[in-house]
Amino acid sequence: MIRGGIYSVCLAFLIISSMSLISAQEITHIISNSEDWKDVYSVIHYANLKKISNDFLVSTKHGSVLLNGLKKNKEIMVISSRTSPFVINYDSAIIDAGFAGADEITVDNANLELVGDLPDIKDFIFVEGTYGYNAIAVAPYAVLTNSWVFQADRANIDDIASILDSRKVENIMIYGFVDKEVKNALEKYNPEVIDTGDRFKDDIEITKKYLGKKPVTQVILSNGEFIEKEIMSGSGPVLFTGKENVPDQIKEYIEGSDIEIGVLIGADLVGAATNIRRSTGISVIVKFARGARTQTGGISAVEGLDLFYLPIPIMELDLYSAKYNRGTSQLELTYQSSSNIPIFFKGTITPRSESENKIRVGDIEPVFIAPNDFKTVVYSDIDFTEEKIFVDVFALYGDTPTSLEKILEKTLEVDMINIIDRCKIEIKGITYSKSKDSFIVNIKNIGEIDCWADVELSKVIIGGREKTLGSEGSKKINSGKSKKIIIKEKMDNEDLEENNFVNVIVYYGERENSLVKILKGKFELDVEFLSFATIGIIVLILIILSSLIILIILFKKRKKENDLW
Repeated sequence: MIRGGIYSVCLAFLIISSMSLISAQEITHIISNSEDWKDVYSVIHYANLKKISNDFLVSTKHGSVLLNGLKKNKEIMVISSRTSPFVINYDSAIIDAGFAGADEITVDNANLELVGDLPDIKDFIFVEGTYGYNAIAVAPYAVLTNSWVFQADRANIDDIASILDSRKVENIMIYGFVDKEVKNALEKYNPEVIDTGDRFKDDIEITKKYLGKKPVTQVILSNGEFIEKEIMSGSGPVLFTGKENVPDQIKEYIEGSDIEIGVLIGADLVGAATNIRRSTGISVIVKFARGARTQTGGISAVEGLDLFYLPIPIMELDLYSAKYNRGTSQLELTYQSSSNIPIFFKGTITPRSESENKIRVGDIEPVFIAPNDFKTVVYSDIDFTEEKIFVDVFALYGDTPTSLEKILEKTLEVDMINIIDRCKIEIKGITYSKSKDSFIVNIKNIGEIDCWADVELSKVIIGGREKTLGSEGSKKINSGKSKKIIIKEKMDNEDLEENNFVNVIVYYGERENSLVKILKGKFELDVEFLSFATIGIIVLILIILSSLIILIILFKKRKKENDLW
């Protein structure tokens, strides 16, 4: 907390000295000059709370293009990143372009520094800063309620706590998942929490709060993946459409609301917005371009909107193979994830031959797949007599079972195989290692053939949320041998107390990328505070220290005897 207090003093000094420029002149426009999305978001939000028109740079070239769209009578304040500005000495370029005036201040962290020039702010919204969609969701409500949005994590919460200590705080909201350290630091303020574990449901909740204070019939439609001026302005709440598919919860909410018009921001979302229009009946206006600010010929063309893209998780799913196993009368579909986060998918499969369509099959519940992993889904009791069969696959997928916003459509020819999988395994137990921050699942191969296994832990409670965890790819277990499969996940004592028993699911089989057999069980979780290796090292150190002490004692005794002689 001492570090945070010192930092806050430094921030206050920086703000007082730099913001005097803003108070000293009639600033009529603010421009963000940073490659860091957190700076851009905070500068634009700061300007909106100040009720000053604003823009942001998206590239170095954009610096001159942006000025072409502004009136020369503007008094401009440039807020630049100290470490990652797009344009160096941008204020000089603005003055050279003939504007009424321009000043520039630099910031190290706009989110923590600019709030210093908003001393009357008493309401604060906290979001986690890894991905930007939660910050986008709360932006309109934050403008409406005159609230500052903090992008908080365990690294900066002490600094933020020091800022809050210097103010009369009235309302705190935690939106979406945040680190436990953030929750603990804010507990004394009795914060309102919106965190359903589903970003679309969270978005609906913040939209309801906006409409409760300012009833409107027009909303903004976006996927939360970029900053755009209208999205940040507070003119209306932002409803997430999803990237390709519109999640059911969004459709149902719109159908039951008084929303009549949706303004879609960005041409990439036209497909999802079309789905909304067809399924809910609201009118959809697409905002995808603006008038050109650079003359390229006799007639000015339109140009794309200024969009600052945010970091987002990678979600990519593909159909790796389709096989029909005559030995088991099963259709085996193997999916491959190229995602950097765990995702869920739900497929509808239409088998067909050259002569006829077959009975359609599909997944009843969303299926989990770990990052960069394979998952084989088996459909039983299917009778294929033709030699040439195709499958049309339509799968929805997303980062939670209820956020299936992306679409996979693919057709594959089915390979015919005849394999009886002879793998046999046992789950011997599960341990959590505190020293390794990992679950360790012990599996024994009790069969006569080498097997491959992939482990999944379902309904693990972490930070009060249910979560599904998976191992990193399938592991080979030799016949008659055991294998400890590791799943990395940091758990504190509170989490461990919530997980006395863990649901373990093992997908296994003879073929590494076709794990067609499943074994499930609920096992008591053993907690290992020190590994055997750590204990061994400690014992070895103690032995060495004891030996050294004995040697020193013997040496001193021998020296004393020699001195007596």
